[in-house]
Amino acid sequence: MNIKELAASLGLSTATVSKALNNKSDISSHTRKKVLAAAEKFGYRPNASARHLRSGKVGVVALLLPASDGGNIHTASFFMRIARGLQASLKESGLDPVIHITTDREGERQLLRKIIEQNRADAIILTDTRINDERIELLNELQFPFVTMGQSLALNGHFNWVDFHHEEMGRRCVRYALAKGAQRLAVATLGADSMHGQQFLDGCLEEMRRNNLDVDEALIFYGSVTEFSGEMAARQFMQQKKRPDFIIFINDFLLMGASHYLSTLTDCELNDQSMLCAAASSDFSSRIISSPCLFTVDHEVIGRRLGDAALRVIAEEESVASVLLSFPANPC
Repeated sequence: MNIKELAASLGLSTATVSKALNNKSDISSHTRKKVLAAAEKFGYRPNASARHLRSGKVGVVALLLPASDGGNIHTASFFMRIARGLQASLKESGLDPVIHITTDREGERQLLRKIIEQNRADAIILTDTRINDERIELLNELQFPFVTMGQSLALNGHFNWVDFHHEEMGRRCVRYALAKGAQRLAVATLGADSMHGQQFLDGCLEEMRRNNLDVDEALIFYGSVTEFSGEMAARQFMQQKKRPDFIIFINDFLLMGASHYLSTLTDCELNDQSMLCAAASSDFSSRIISSPCLFTVDHEVIGRRLGDAALRVIAEEESVASVLLSFPANPC
């Protein structure tokens, strides 16, 4: 039995049960005795590391970058700028962000447990959220404060997250392509378990169907945040018997790789770079490619919102206050 199940059996909130188990002064003796008796009856034992965390803060918020084997090194710059906004939000509370990098998902799971068991942070910020994210389930089970940069179906989405409106971004990319006269669209998004990759694709497909455009599965590519992935997407699209006349990329890293590859093809109708676009810009590509990125990323705002959310969960605020941001549009 976990703390949520114990609370449900008593008809109390998780926060109330947690306070009773940890002998907080703002809980009545009657409630404390009731909770302790039920815990004894059901054999519940509070998570030792979570209990220790709440009794002694360490002044650190751990920011976990997406697990990478080195192929998407450019994302480090992206998250460093977010970390600056995060630090600005946390500094008045005497907290510091600490960035962690892992090479694969197994290493990431081990790192999460080490942070918790060794009391290395007061809260964890997860990035690169997945459609069904086992990390979220783990942190919830261990009663460890966490925030995510991105949504997930885990816990039915009922946790503190900061995210962008990726579906609307996808819809607007399709509208941009149609305004350019495109009729056969290809979409390069992120891997099948990426939550925002799926949301972006859903928005693209919704707008395509609304405009009675055919959706060809061969013109959908699931990749990663790398230039190589963009090249692979372009290769797949150009191998089709009926090629696309416009390609939409979820971000400029994929666009850069595709743009370089397409420029080497002598028989490619997409040598006209105006028939490519990316949804989001990392600011990395602005001096390298001329194809438009339709939205900019305000790293400072993301970091500050993540910091605000981290402060809420560290303070054990019971209510969920997720934040859905809009991307500022770029002039095209």
